[in-house]
This record gives sequence, C-alpha cells and structure tokens, in this order.
Amino acid sequence: MGMIKNALVVVLAAFALPYAYKRFLTLRAIDPTYIAARYTAGVLPSYTFQEDEFFSADGAPEAIQARRKAGFEKLGKDFEMGARGKAKEAEMADGLSDIRFTDTNRVPFPFQKIVRETLKVASIVERSEGPVLYDVDGNEMIDVSGSYGVNVVGYDGYKEFIEKGWERIKELGPNVLGPVHPVINDCITHLRKITGLDEVSFHMSGTEAVMAAVRLARFNTKRRLVVTFGGAYHGWWDGMQPGPGNERFTSDVLAIKDMNEASMAMIKARASEIAAVLISPLQGLNPGKPPPSDLVLMDSAMRKTNDRIQGYTDWLHRLRKVTSDHGIPMIFDEVYTGFRMGQHGATEFYGMGPDSGLSPDIIVYGKTLGGGMPVGVVCGKRELMHRFDKKHPLRVNYIIGTFSAAPMTLGAMAEFLDWNAKSKHLYERGQAKTEEFIYDCNQAFIEKGLPMRVDHLTTVWTVLFSQPGRYHWMYQYYLRAEGLALSWVGTGRCLFSLDFTDEQYAKVKAALIRAGERMQEDGWWWAGDAEGEKNLTAGVIKQKMGIEMVSTMMGVRK
Repeated sequence: MGMIKNALVVVLAAFALPYAYKRFLTLRAIDPTYIAARYTAGVLPSYTFQEDEFFSADGAPEAIQARRKAGFEKLGKDFEMGARGKAKEAEMADGLSDIRFTDTNRVPFPFQKIVRETLKVASIVERSEGPVLYDVDGNEMIDVSGSYGVNVVGYDGYKEFIEKGWERIKELGPNVLGPVHPVINDCITHLRKITGLDEVSFHMSGTEAVMAAVRLARFNTKRRLVVTFGGAYHGWWDGMQPGPGNERFTSDVLAIKDMNEASMAMIKARASEIAAVLISPLQGLNPGKPPPSDLVLMDSAMRKTNDRIQGYTDWLHRLRKVTSDHGIPMIFDEVYTGFRMGQHGATEFYGMGPDSGLSPDIIVYGKTLGGGMPVGVVCGKRELMHRFDKKHPLRVNYIIGTFSAAPMTLGAMAEFLDWNAKSKHLYERGQAKTEEFIYDCNQAFIEKGLPMRVDHLTTVWTVLFSQPGRYHWMYQYYLRAEGLALSWVGTGRCLFSLDFTDEQYAKVKAALIRAGERMQEDGWWWAGDAEGEKNLTAGVIKQKMGIEMVSTMMGVRK
C-alpha cells in the first residue's frame, strides 16, 4: 500500500510541478494593466465637475482660473459651426450610434459634460483635395488623422485607384459574389512576392482578417492559447480584447509584458499550448505600453528614438527565433502598418522580410491595401491556411464573408499594388520629410519653452508631454481650432500621407506651435509655483538636465 501511495505522489508531482511552474511564469509575464483596468471599469462611478471645479482641478489660483475660463470661451467660439453644419450635426447625432460622434471620449470623464456643451467637434466633410478636407460649411482642414491608417497614398490617389479598378471589372459588376474575377490573380501575385508566403485569403475588414488568422492558427495547430502584448490593439472583436471595452472574459488570450524576459520564458515553457503569438508592429513607437495619449498626466518614457527602435527590432528577432524553434506560429498584424511603415510594410522595416529567415508565418493586412475600399487580407504558410482537416472530415473551420473578394475591392487593390511596386521613392521622401518635421518642431518647442515634444515611427507621429498636467487633453482642441483634422483618438496617433507638400508640412508645424502657445497663454500648463505660474522654459530644462539630454529627449539632431 505504501508503495502505491508513494507512486501516486511521484506521479502527481510529475504533473503538478511543471503545471505550477508554468503558471508561475505566466503570472510574472502577464501585463497587469488590463486586469486592473477591467476591475476598475466596473466599480469607478461617474461624476461631473461644476464650472469652478472644471478650471481648478489642479489647484490653480483664481487668476489662472480666470485665464482658463476666458480661453475656453474663446475656443468655444472657434468651434461654432455654420448653419449647414449645425443642421447636419443635429440630424446625425440624433440617430447615429458611432463612437466618432461621442466626441468627448478622449476627455477625462469629470470634464466631459462642459466640454461637450461648448466644443462641438463633429466633422462632416464633403470633399478633399490632397490632404485638405472641406466641411459642409466650406472650412478647410489639413488632415493628419490618416483616416485610421487608410490614407497612405493621399485621397486623390485612392479616387484614381477606384476609378481604374472599376474599369477593370465593370463588365462583371461590383457585386457578383461567389465566382471570382481574374483580377484576383494580379493581387495574389503581388502579395505572394511581397510576403514570401504561400496562400492568400480575402476578407471585409482588418478586424475580420485578424479573426480569420487567429481561427486558422487555432484550427491548424489544435491549440487554444493566443499570446498578445500589453498596449497592442488587434481589432474590436471581443475574442481578442483582453481589457476594457470587452464585457466577455477571454481566458484563451494572454496579454503579456512586451520586451520582457519573463514573457520570453513563459512562451518557451507553454509552447505546446500556444496557437499563435501576435505582433502589432506599431509597438515600436512605445514598446510595452498603450499608444501615447493626451489623457495622460505625463509621458514618462524619454528614450532615444534610435535606441528604442533598435531595441524593439532586436527583441522581435529574438522572439521570432524562439517561436520558430518551438513551433509557434507568429502573426504580424499589419492592418494599421501594412504599406505604411515602408513600401512593403513593417516586416521590411524591422528586417523580417521574405529573404531574412525571420519572416512571420502569417501576415494580416487591411486599410490602405484596399485602394480605397474596405478590405482585410490574410497571407500565410500553406499548412496554416487549411479550412478542412484531411484526417477528420467533420472538423471544418468556417471562415467566410459575403463581400470577401468582391470584384470592386479587388480591382482597387490591384491598382494600389501596381502603384506600390513603383513607389519606393515616395516612401523614402515621406519618411525623410517626417524626420525633418519632427526635428524642426522639437527645436521650436525648446526655443519657445513649450512642455511637449513630438516623436514618430516612419510617417506615424505623436505628441508627448514633458511636464505633468491635468489638461493635456485640451491640446487636441486647440489643434482643431488651428485647422487640423484629428481622429477621435486625439493627439495620440497622427499620420502623414505621402502627398503632403513642403508648404503643408510647414502649416502643420505652425499649427502645433500656435496651439501650444495658446495653451500656455490660457494657463492650462500652470505648474503650481507661488507666483501663480511657472513655465517649463528651455532655460529651465537646460539648467536641470543639460543641453545634450534635452537634444536627445526632444529628438533634436546635432
């Protein structure tokens, strides 16, 4: 009896100890931000500031409060719509359920009621010329929103792609679905050459393409667990959202710490359970953290740009080797970055193209690849793209969509891919001009003593704040008042399309500076000194940190 008992103990230990060790590694690797945010979201009550609280949330004295109130009232006048705009906004706001019209979602909730009543930011536009949008009242706005990442080429380019794409397929029609038009081969040929992958699957959106890629990985590996990294976004599907915004608990998705050795150890230990590791290439802008946001009190990461990008590149190369050695599929989610971070996207940018030996197993595209039409695309290795199990005929992976591979979409996509194949020089110019813009802006911010800087990853750029403050979110409104069109995420993510002229880069820079100066003049960046205001001037920074550190921090070239 004793021998049986001892044998049972040995067997249990053989199973329990590895299980416990893997769970210990998992706990070390998990990004706690999502867990904390999920629980906080359900218990934090809403409340609204009254007017006096609105202007004194950081304890500012009465003189500063008065300046803020006067500045806020003037800003409200800048936002007044014309007659057509007011009428259209009223029509849409009454019947449209859409987050882009919930125009204060990027404002801390105690401030939202007063902001919503005073600053109307609904953008109702009728036409575009280059990167300039014209609203229903005839006002011009330079668009730095990038249409959520779609606008790489420039709006005029997409108009042309759709017109030429229609010429390719018009004899068939835009909505003959089921059969495919021969133009599909033009798209597949380009995509296989760009990715080095075997097969291509077409879908209707980037989110849907991510859904398809995850289902394909799970089906063909017969594993359930999917690994993502903290701060990454892979679409709004509740099967991939581990944090706020998802009411369903996702037990089969692990959001772990980016660029962290504990995460690497966990992936190795649980390799037999992991169906895929998903990468959001935009993480290189702010590794391991959510995208920069004008909601934060202060941006703490002040790393040198080159070191940051090289560090993230090295991490990706190591991670790819680990996933390859352990038989874990790596999925590059290039819905946002595909054909933006370079002629051939983020894999090219990070040195993980088809000839590198480090290329992903699956690459997901969307947005600009559609040439102006809604689209999602999955490119993958043949063994990961099966929809049927040859050994078990009842195992079927249903992935289908009514408008997947629609002729109109494929025609516009083929035109975009033809353009892309001969446009390397435009990408090089766009990235060089963005670097120049970042440098010039940061120089101006230092000279004018503004507590902010800009940073970028190729043509994606963001505004960061180097001084604590409760009102950084106000900056997005001043930028809009200066004639910039932003997306609903505010200053956290801005984009340049490749058709920007030198004059338009200069106008955006001027708008950033004027908006910053108005913020300063209106007292929103009061820093709490006895006299009532202490500006973070270039002289103060240089005295405290040294000119070399300032130059590095602000992205200033020598």
